[in-house]
Amino acid sequence: MLHNFNISLKYEREQAQKADTFYRNILSVSEIKRFNTDSKSDMEMQRQDVDLLITRKGVCYRVSEKFREKDFGDFYIEIYSKYPDTPGWIYTGSPNAILYFTPLNIYWITHKTLTSFCLEKLMPNINKLWFNDLYKSHRTIMSKEIVIDKTPIHINLIQAHNKAGNSWETMGISLGFDILEKFGVKFLKYRVGEELVKDET
Repeated sequence: MLHNFNISLKYEREQAQKADTFYRNILSVSEIKRFNTDSKSDMEMQRQDVDLLITRKGVCYRVSEKFREKDFGDFYIEIYSKYPDTPGWIYTGSPNAILYFTPLNIYWITHKTLTSFCLEKLMPNINKLWFNDLYKSHRTIMSKEIVIDKTPIHINLIQAHNKAGNSWETMGISLGFDILEKFGVKFLKYRVGEELVKDET
């Protein structure tokens, strides 16, 4: 399946208004500053995987937004922005939090704990040849079983075939929020249109 990068970017920008409503009405954010133009300064923030700044209770947070059209109870972690030479946002990003929007739920994920899990626990148990196998197969998804701290874990390797003038492959790993929780990734979960339904773990 071919992923049109420009259409995806357009979709994400269309979600900004809904996201801002959530920030103001549910998180009681007092200030929102987005980096959604193609200016040099905004693009510099985008390269750090920072889409906006929000101020909440006097604290400013650097936020990366992720949007998904369906909620499968899992989270996608970008390992390669452009396989095989350009690392993904898990290595290059510097937000404080990731706000992950789905039709059913919105997740506030603490970036520091996610990065620690990925770099210290997840990636040391991933065979890098798997990504090459996925690339050569031209498949979209490849399921694998790994072991972290003696615990069997199911993961999916995901490949997106991108096109925006030229073509490239983005690769990452998706895994369930139950796994993230088990290994100390902190997140808050909000039901769309409702109050907080999950405390920070």
